Amino acid sequence: MIRLILPFLCLFLAQTRFVAQTFTTTPGEPVRDEAPLISSLVVSGLPDHIGQENFGVELVCLNLRYWDIDHLIITLYAPDGTMVKLTHLNGRDNADELNHTCFGENGNYFPLEHPPYNNVYQPVIPLGVVNNGQNPNGVWRLLIEEYDGEAYEGILDSWSITFGAEPAVPNVSLESSDLPILAINTFGQHIGDEPKINAQMGIVYQPAGGRNHLSDPFNGYNGAIGIEWHGSSSKTFWQQSYGIETRDAAGDDLDASLCGMPPGADWVLQGPFSDKSLLRNALTLCLADEASDDYVPRARFCELVLNGSYLGVYTLMEKIKRGAARVDVVRLRKSDLSGDALTGGYIVKVDRRDSDIWHSRFRPAGGGKVYFNYVYPKAEDIQPAQKAYIQAYIDSFEQALLLPEWEDPALGWRRFADEDSFIEHFIFNEVCKNVDAYRLSGHLYKQRDSEGGRLFAGPLWDFNLAWRNANYVNNELPTGWTFQGEKYGVPFWWERLLEDAVYAEHLQCRWFELRQTVLSQRHIFSVIDSLSALLEESRIRHYELYPIMGRGLWPNPKPIAKTYEAEISNMKYWISERLHWMDAYLPGACEARPYRWQPLSWVVFPNPAHDELYIFFDVAPEQGATLELTDITGRRIEISSINGFEATFDLRALQNGLYILVYRNKEEKILHFEKIVKM
Repeated sequence: MIRLILPFLCLFLAQTRFVAQTFTTTPGEPVRDEAPLISSLVVSGLPDHIGQENFGVELVCLNLRYWDIDHLIITLYAPDGTMVKLTHLNGRDNADELNHTCFGENGNYFPLEHPPYNNVYQPVIPLGVVNNGQNPNGVWRLLIEEYDGEAYEGILDSWSITFGAEPAVPNVSLESSDLPILAINTFGQHIGDEPKINAQMGIVYQPAGGRNHLSDPFNGYNGAIGIEWHGSSSKTFWQQSYGIETRDAAGDDLDASLCGMPPGADWVLQGPFSDKSLLRNALTLCLADEASDDYVPRARFCELVLNGSYLGVYTLMEKIKRGAARVDVVRLRKSDLSGDALTGGYIVKVDRRDSDIWHSRFRPAGGGKVYFNYVYPKAEDIQPAQKAYIQAYIDSFEQALLLPEWEDPALGWRRFADEDSFIEHFIFNEVCKNVDAYRLSGHLYKQRDSEGGRLFAGPLWDFNLAWRNANYVNNELPTGWTFQGEKYGVPFWWERLLEDAVYAEHLQCRWFELRQTVLSQRHIFSVIDSLSALLEESRIRHYELYPIMGRGLWPNPKPIAKTYEAEISNMKYWISERLHWMDAYLPGACEARPYRWQPLSWVVFPNPAHDELYIFFDVAPEQGATLELTDITGRRIEISSINGFEATFDLRALQNGLYILVYRNKEEKILHFEKIVKM
């Protein structure tokens, strides 16, 4: 009997193995700049379940001709709305076609490859996310959109989906996290660059800490949102940023508290893609919030799942808006057209040219124009009389900077602007050498005259290209001023203000006050370490999804860190040098300066060193001064008193690597440092 049953069982199993099946469409449709091309492919006759074990999607292949592939974003949508980004502006060497280009589980990562593209590649987001148990029968859609493609056209000749017994499996997925989890569903709609589309968002968030599971009930938010692309140059990053608006059932703005932040309706999900530390924005905002009594946008790390695809670590940030818990200026109604009511509140920003802007009458020293964009009221809401008022007020501020009596407290620029806010804005953009400072996302706000009335610089915004993360206009160097680097579009105010002796004195006093607290090297490093610890688990998933560590992305400066730890170390080295350079060269003469850093004349040799390190001073250090040797994290290894004009360190017990030699005065203030290489 057993001999009879076994052949029939084997025959049954053989018949239930799924044979690979390919579905193809040959649309021959044009790819244009005006609107995305959406090509549909109907799948039918397959089992009603695809998974990651026995049967599912193996490959997606396409044939496409276009003048430059790196201007295209190609996205696959499954019948259930699951999204897979195949390419995102990734073509190289002016490649003009995808010829028998396939995407699957195997192969090299497409964004890092060169043409000809005639092989199997891993897409930007793993293809295997579509093998999620859904019914594959239905309409699959391929969406192709141009970015900055001008008037060129291309042709989608054909594309296909292959289902088989070796389904693609994602190399990374998110089931749980020690960070909040945001899950967004657009129900198959494609997110574009305005207007926002309707979607649903759920947040899993444990306020007291603990583990967040994607399968948990949405307890941090569960409702409607509007969503669109966010940013300008960041739109070219494979990990896109998004603007989010929480909404009620009727589609109107709904103030909601997200991840413990005060209620608001407008938020930004910032993808820190080219910032390989993942924390530059959070670091700057955290430090500024500690230093300032004015509003600084709040931020929280989270992980994002969009339309079923895990998209990595994000920073959820409050968008700069008017409100009691944000920029607390008086509400300006459309009927506020005269008197005190007309004088505030307003929020504008210096930025790229938008659809409804005005520009300063005063040209920047580096060329271009200074463009002002309306933030509050919005461009579509602000009334002509209100436009005229805020334009005239800022023009008066600029004119006052050029008057003979411009420094006079009663007659000059201080009549129009708040000095302290301009000082804070300068310090925090300069300490991190923010390459976009002053000319992009440079916010200003004005309260009603009866509430104080002057122009404030801020709030601070957008620091993903700061702290040694830009390789142009010498921004990778710890020396030099940002406002003197990229001068194109930078308002003349920032350089002019430094010519005011009182302003420069107050600036220097505030700098050295902060250097004792928030901007001390020890404190900045401790904040970096704390933020890095929050990302210890999630950053591993992030870089499994985006295998970019050790590879140069725009605009990463060289040398490119090979590991996350090296990225943090490079950043800390740069910060240490930046702080001391600003100590030495910040304009002004603060009489109340807490300590005065001066270049120290010494000779350190040999460096690199093997056994012993010798330090000789040209001038005897003050009594009680010490030298200390630390590792790159700041951990003290050895401390040595100074014997007259010299000191010695025994290095034989130390491992090879980089160390820092630090000179402190008797109050333990750092007066000088130097990097030491142990070989």
